[in-house]
Amino acid sequence: MIKVKRLSCPDILKISVVPETDGEFETKDAIVFFSDSLNHHKTFKRIRKNGTSRTEASYTTYADKTIKERLLIMFNGKCAYCESNVNATYFGDIEHFRPKGGYGEPLVQPGYYWLASEWENLLYSCAFCNQTYTHKVLVNGKIVEIIQGKLNQFPLDDERRRIKIEDGQKYFSDSANYKIAFDKEESVRLLLNPCIDNVEDHFKYIEEGVILAEDNLNTLDKKRADTSIKVYALQRVGLVQAREQKIIIIKAQIERIKEAIKNLNDHINNSNEERIWFEGILRREMQILKSFKDAKQDYAGLARYFINKHFIT
Repeated sequence: MIKVKRLSCPDILKISVVPETDGEFETKDAIVFFSDSLNHHKTFKRIRKNGTSRTEASYTTYADKTIKERLLIMFNGKCAYCESNVNATYFGDIEHFRPKGGYGEPLVQPGYYWLASEWENLLYSCAFCNQTYTHKVLVNGKIVEIIQGKLNQFPLDDERRRIKIEDGQKYFSDSANYKIAFDKEESVRLLLNPCIDNVEDHFKYIEEGVILAEDNLNTLDKKRADTSIKVYALQRVGLVQAREQKIIIIKAQIERIKEAIKNLNDHINNSNEERIWFEGILRREMQILKSFKDAKQDYAGLARYFINKHFIT
């Protein structure tokens, strides 16, 4: 996982503009719908534009193609959580960081309905991280089958700070007090957000491709790292193996650089032409190594950790 800079909000989700966007219309309508406690355990039905009746469809605005296109660019076609290339084998999910329909187990409804069309709440994810599956997962060096994946999970370190339904009702009408409630919850959330947190500081990797909480984290950050690994299923066997293969490639490139350094040192006193030749080879090999750290590369977080730890570039 790497930190990702969020792009500007797509026009369809903007608020406080004229004319009112679909995103703002839908959010206001969801707030009206869930203001009735009888609807708390129901699926949101959006009102028709003419206001005559509610449709059978649930939230629709966030699924607009312009949003997925923006997320695809923002995350370079990779899953926000595991950094696998999603676009090569799957359409990818528009992921709600705070679940819109409900949260927890057993499911508490409604969820963060006022954030269903909030740009800051949307990420791009693979199905394995975003949904629940029975995975083969490495636990203490052993492979076990466990149901993992985020789906409706949004754990907090202190449940008392959970944003309440009535706080969501203040999203537009009392934004100052809503922000106070939101910030309280933010301070105790246990899932790392790649668009907010310095996620690369929270993890370390070992040569077998296993991801672990970094050493010397404070208590809360250690909990965040461990919880994120579990909830996002980052220890699933296929993913661990893919990371291990990336490490093998990086180590081979490091060996090529060591060889290039030796060759340069062996010819350092030779003619300028020979020295320049071997300097050029070393620069090329170094550039290849640095390319693994690029945000567009799969498992860039692993590459940055491993290269920075074992080979300064």
